[in-house]
Amino acid sequence: MAEELLREQWLALRGWLDDADVLDSGELPTGLGAWSVSDLVAHLGLGLGMLTEITPAEPGTEPMSFGQYVGHYPPAAEAIAAGTRDLAAELQSDLLAGLDRIAAESFAAIEGVDWPVVLGRRGPLTCADYLQTRLLELVVHGDDLERAIDARTSPVLEEAAESIAATLAAAYEERSGSSPDVSDPIAWIRVAAGRHPTDDPHLPLL
Repeated sequence: MAEELLREQWLALRGWLDDADVLDSGELPTGLGAWSVSDLVAHLGLGLGMLTEITPAEPGTEPMSFGQYVGHYPPAAEAIAAGTRDLAAELQSDLLAGLDRIAAESFAAIEGVDWPVVLGRRGPLTCADYLQTRLLELVVHGDDLERAIDARTSPVLEEAAESIAATLAAAYEERSGSSPDVSDPIAWIRVAAGRHPTDDPHLPLL
């Protein structure tokens, strides 16, 4: 189910990149540091490409929780930015074709994978949770792109938004001991991901 939803969200986002002519606004800022819209589109490829890197963990390996795993993102921000810059430079001649190639390779790499625990860049995680981290990338950055270009349509599937909102809510409860309001999934995701300011000391989660 997690793999199927990830594929569906990618296809929806990829189609939207064409339909909304996103790269026509490639030089616009995204509000994410110095990243432009084109940089963020390239970053989508970086996130998907990590699917080709996972390996099975040794039997008995204790996985991190989803919340613990994404909590390692802020210290890795500069490395992530450097990887994005490198990929953007590599794909600059045809960014969307490059994304298509990366996506095809990535989904082929996980087809039929049934490892209980995998090793990602930030440590061990259940395979299902790792796929959620990839879905998180597509949902959060799809929403970032929608706002950056002031699009009339959203590339984020309702089911994907609800799934990520629930996963982030569980991570928040693990950290704070209380349940957040997720009645508006996208609004909650924006707060949890640090896109909207909050006085909550337990946020953002990543």
